[in-house]
Amino acid sequence: MKLILASQSEIRKRALNLLNFPYEVIPANIDEKAIRDPDPFKQALKLSEAKALEIGKSHHGIIIASDAFLVHQNQILEKPGSSAEAFQMIKSLSGSHYFFLTGLAVYRTDTKKMLSSVESCQIYFRDLEESEINDYISRYPVTKFAGGHETDAVARFADKVIGNYNFFTAVPMNKLIEFLKAHNFSK
Repeated sequence: MKLILASQSEIRKRALNLLNFPYEVIPANIDEKAIRDPDPFKQALKLSEAKALEIGKSHHGIIIASDAFLVHQNQILEKPGSSAEAFQMIKSLSGSHYFFLTGLAVYRTDTKKMLSSVESCQIYFRDLEESEINDYISRYPVTKFAGGHETDAVARFADKVIGNYNFFTAVPMNKLIEFLKAHNFSK
């Protein structure tokens, strides 16, 4: 059974590389803005499942799809459209906390079985100086990550992380392994 990652995200590739399974990358090109839900957990789930089903229309195997974003003060922070927007997002997190949500869908095309979940962690940022944020933005591709930052920002800016370590790979590894086993996937 072929394993397919429905993303070209380098951070999600890192997740699969950690497992040392051979896989194929086939990005799901769906209109993510068309899938909305007032409940951020449901939105993460819907987006992940939509990506898996989209790839499943034309490819066969076990499809892994994920979506991640931040929730800060009841507002979803996705990928910023510019460095200036990333600066504002990161600045808004200074001295505050947010939730990092990751939806995961693992879909087996031959049985049409979908296993999906949403994992979260709470991340507390210390007070940040504008020069720190500007330095970070100048060195990282901030428009590629939810909320304008990824694992290095968490390592650099966070005081505390509570919950699932999903922010490291943007895939909840605990659930991914469980779902692959449930689908009887092995090398």
